[in-house]
Amino acid sequence: MDGFILVDKPKGLTSQNVCLKLKKRLNLDKCGHNGTLDPSTTGLLVVGCNKATKLMKFINEHDKTYVTTIVFGYDSNTLDTDSEITNEVNMQFTYEDLLKALEILKNKGKQIPPMVSAIKIDGKKMYELARKGIEIELPEREVKIYNYEILSELRTIDNHLEVDIKLDVSKGFYVRSFARDLGKLLGGCAIMKSLRRTKAGEFDVAFATTFEEITTNNIVSIYDIFKFNKLNVNDYIAKLVKNGVVLDERQIITNEPFYVVNNNQVIAIYEPVEENKYKPVIIF
Repeated sequence: MDGFILVDKPKGLTSQNVCLKLKKRLNLDKCGHNGTLDPSTTGLLVVGCNKATKLMKFINEHDKTYVTTIVFGYDSNTLDTDSEITNEVNMQFTYEDLLKALEILKNKGKQIPPMVSAIKIDGKKMYELARKGIEIELPEREVKIYNYEILSELRTIDNHLEVDIKLDVSKGFYVRSFARDLGKLLGGCAIMKSLRRTKAGEFDVAFATTFEEITTNNIVSIYDIFKFNKLNVNDYIAKLVKNGVVLDERQIITNEPFYVVNNNQVIAIYEPVEENKYKPVIIF
């Protein structure tokens, strides 16, 4: 029961809802996820079960792939179509104009997060402040668009242009902010109409299970996910490891996490904490 589930999250559930429901359904002690998806967002959510929740930090650093629909000429407080439209303008531009704007954003390398993000200010998440009517302009953060692909023609629906785009991006990238910035570059405004996360690092939604169908059989073991190197130790060191001892260069020299193995059994996962010092992430 210590492992991961690849969930294809449906609309209508928050990431935390998914974890709470799976915890109850599968009788788990702990349950955590690899990054918040809003209720209206679908797609890949990597869920850690029991002791594997302590390894989520290694997954959270991954780059992501999204497929989004951007609609132009609208603005809203949440930068998507889930809240009241606050502005509406007429926008006309060509496919070539769109390509130029996308290239500018790809090369910019910075982005201002939206107010509805989960970023914390003085211990409060931004979206919690936004709900109270408190607005704080965050500074630009470094992000990266590695690649983009326009998946559709520019189409007109209800007198507004919209387009489908696939984005390969770095951790911390906000598609809402991307929509906002793209609209500004094209002479108006834009918001996100839909969003689906299709990849997170090496994980692909193609191998995920729909939320309704998940059972304990869908839990993937830690060892199948993380191909860490192994450190074999004798019985004496094994007893110390089970008590959380700090390991050092006398046992191993590495910059990566590793499994500690005794008598062909994994007894712990360690990680570097400083030069030639290693502490347990998990003790089994």
